[in-house]
Parts: sequence; C-alpha cells; structure tokens
Amino acid sequence: MIHILKDVVNPINWIKIVKNPSRFIKVFNDRINYYPGLQFGYTKSKIIKKLYMSLNVFFAKKNKHFKEFFFNTGNNKTEINTNFNLNGMHDINEIQFQSLKQNGILVLENALTEHEHNKITENFNKFKDDLSNNKIDEYKHMNLKIIKGPNLRSSYTINSDLDTESNLKKISDQITKKIYGQAIKPSLTYGHNKLTNLPDTPVPGDNTWHADRYIPNLKLLYFPLGTPEGSPFRYSLGTHKINKEYLNFFLNKTESGNGTGTIETDADKKKFLKNTQEFNVQPNTLIAVLSNGFHGRTPFKTKGERCVLYLMYSQFRLSSLISYWKYNRSYKLNS
Repeated sequence: MIHILKDVVNPINWIKIVKNPSRFIKVFNDRINYYPGLQFGYTKSKIIKKLYMSLNVFFAKKNKHFKEFFFNTGNNKTEINTNFNLNGMHDINEIQFQSLKQNGILVLENALTEHEHNKITENFNKFKDDLSNNKIDEYKHMNLKIIKGPNLRSSYTINSDLDTESNLKKISDQITKKIYGQAIKPSLTYGHNKLTNLPDTPVPGDNTWHADRYIPNLKLLYFPLGTPEGSPFRYSLGTHKINKEYLNFFLNKTESGNGTGTIETDADKKKFLKNTQEFNVQPNTLIAVLSNGFHGRTPFKTKGERCVLYLMYSQFRLSSLISYWKYNRSYKLNS
C-alpha cells in the first residue's frame, strides 16, 4: 500500500499520465483495481489484513450469484456427479450447475466441436515446435513466460475475442453469467509443462494444494490432449464454500516461500483435504473450477508433458465486486 501512495504523489508519474493516458488506465487496473488476491493490500498487520478481507467478503456476499454458489452451504446429502458428456453441444443444464455449486468443479467431456478441438491442438503443437526451435519473437507481446529446468514451464496469453459461434465462448458465457451475473470476456493462456527429470519438485501455486483467492473465483481449463502422461488436475470437493474456518486459514497463514494460499500443515490438510479427487481426463475435456477452493495439478509420476488452455476472467475487477447491484439484475432470470 505504501509503494502505491508513493507513486501517487510522485510528480513524474503525473507527467507520464498526461503523455500516455491509456497506459495509466492499464496501470490503474493492474495495481489498484485488480480483483483482490492474496496480497492483502501488501500489509503485514493482521488487523489491517482482517479489515481488508472483511470488506471484500462483505461486497462478495452482496452479489446474489456469489452468495448462492460460495456462501450458501446447506446440507447437501445427495452426491452429485462431477463429470458430464456434452457430445459437442454447448448447453449447460441445471443439474450440471448444481454439480458446480455443490462440488466446486464441473468436468465437461467432448466439450468442443471437432474444428475447435483441432485448432487449439494445432496452436499447442506450433507453440511447442517454436519453443524447441527458439522461434519466440511472435509471442513476446503475448506475456510470454518460459521457466527452464527439469520441469519446463511455458505459457503465452491472448486477449482477442473468442469466435461468437464457438462452443468455448458459448460455454464460457453461460458459466460466467451464472457465477458473476454477467458474461465476462476471458483471457486465454496456453500453458505447457514438460518434465524431463524426476522427481517433479513442488512449485507453489502449481503442483501443490493451494487456493487462488479467498473470495469467489472461477477459471476454465481445457485439455485438448487430455492427461495421458500424468499430472491430472485435482480438487478438494466443496472447499470453495466460504465460511469462518475457511477465512481463518488465510487470516492466520504466515508468509512463506510456498505462498499464502498453500496448504502446508497436517492440521490444515485434515480440515480441507477430506474429499479430494483426481481428474485424469480424455482429450477435448473442459473443466470449470471454482478456484478459491483448494486444487492443483498432481506431480508427474513419469516423464511427460501437459497442455492446458486456461480461461481466466481478470476483467471482473475490484470495481466490479463493489458495484454488485449491476450483476444482481439478472439473478431472478438465471436462477
């Protein structure tokens, strides 16, 4: 928080705003108007941290869609299946939404059309070939990230609109409207892991049990090749529900090199990893995950690779959280 205030009073930054206002809008959204994560306002004070969390949770509860999916616990005595076959269709039915609401995860097999599936597979194959041949210039403006080592991790992000007729857009729009209250445009990140040496060492926020945020959050993961070589996605069912015990985990968690949202102690494992499930999926599978619940990819057990297209919704910002009434207008229509 202090470094933001310093930037505000710095006259040089005001000159930069006048010269390039569009750059200011991006910086404002990235540094001030971002959807609250696990930085907690960059404070080390537990009192300020609690106030910060309480305020954000207060606004999250005001969103009726969030309240239904993340705060209404109820007594769910009937288990609902997590996996459904779309057979290339795009309509998400109420049973499937109930599964997402109860479990925190929804696995949609045969999700995209053959044309969409093939196109995304081609994009991944090109990306892998370009990495192997060090032909990366075209990705440099796409937030390219390459982390070399025994586990090669690489990704790039595009923000262009999805084809209006694609199953991926139709499914994304349905799910975001149900979760947030409006259809939210996603960013698309092509993520590639390649393990060349065992063991697959722990990477915080990747192959460890972790939560992305402490308030409602959604992301979609599309597996064009499935997970035939291991490292399937895993999720602790029901841990997306936000209650006192859940919030106390983040409030009392001390900073470590493993990340604020990572489960480390045996006591926390007993609390939050009671009903875990691995999802070793077939090609053309889309997973919707409420990622404030505890999740991660499983470590590779053999050498192999993993390709995932991530759909993330950073356009839902802090200002979106606060202006909850805009998103509540469609609640009766959607419910």
